[in-house]
This record gives sequence, structure tokens and C-alpha cells, in this order.
Amino acid sequence: AAAGNQGPDPGSVTAPGCSKKIITVGSSDMLSGKRAVSGRGPTFECVCKPDLVAPGSGIISCNAWYRKNHFCSVNHPYTAKNGTSMAVPAVSAAAALLWEKEPHLTNEQVRERLLYHAQDLGENWGMQGWGMLHVGRALKG
Repeated sequence: AAAGNQGPDPGSVTAPGCSKKIITVGSSDMLSGKRAVSGRGPTFECVCKPDLVAPGSGIISCNAWYRKNHFCSVNHPYTAKNGTSMAVPAVSAAAALLWEKEPHLTNEQVRERLLYHAQDLGENWGMQGWGMLHVGRALKG
């Protein structure tokens, strides 16, 4: 789940990202500077979040306002989006790739593999969790 875009203050991870039973993802390129909005931990229940960060700015995605008719001014089916919700699909895809490669893994083993092979960005835990998603290292195990 997304960490939310209510940062940069500690304790700004939003639901459902504050649940300890899921992988919570922050946006790696929204941790500092003028765009420091990625939700940060710990949660109000003192759970260390986010678990991982992944790129979340300038991600090309479907345009909800696209309509294929002459009455709508939005005529592009894709658009660039920003936020922690744009970082989550990379982690979901990494989990899918890992299960494709090793279908015997449990959900907890997939979670551990993604977390343990993340790249430390040198930020505090409340900003980056285990670090930046590193798909290549997770797949090598």
C-alpha cells in the first residue's frame, strides 16, 4: 500500500499503509526538497514504516479523464503522475516476478526477499524503511 502524500512530518503514513501486515511503499524521489510529501513513519502505533521506497514521480499511467470522443478536451490516454501510489506498482510487479521465478515462496518469504535486498539510501528509517526497491538483487536471492 502507499505510504500516502501527507509528509514530510514523522507519523504521516496514511491508512492502509500504517498496517503492520502489508508492505508500505514511499516515493524515493519525494523524500526531500520542495517535493517532500512522501508519508513517513513511525505510525501512531509505533510501527516502523514505510517498508520500502520506489520511484514515484513522473510515472506514466492511464489517464482517467481520457475520453475518445470530440466532446472531451483530454485526448491523451496516458499521463505522467506523481505520488506514493505511483511507487506501489513497482513493488507489486517485483513481488509478481519473484513468485513467477520461485512459485514455492510464501507471501512472507517474498516480503522478506524484497526488504532484505533493498538498497540503503542513507536516510533515516522513517523516510526510507529498508531502502530503495532493488528488483535484480531480490530475484537473485
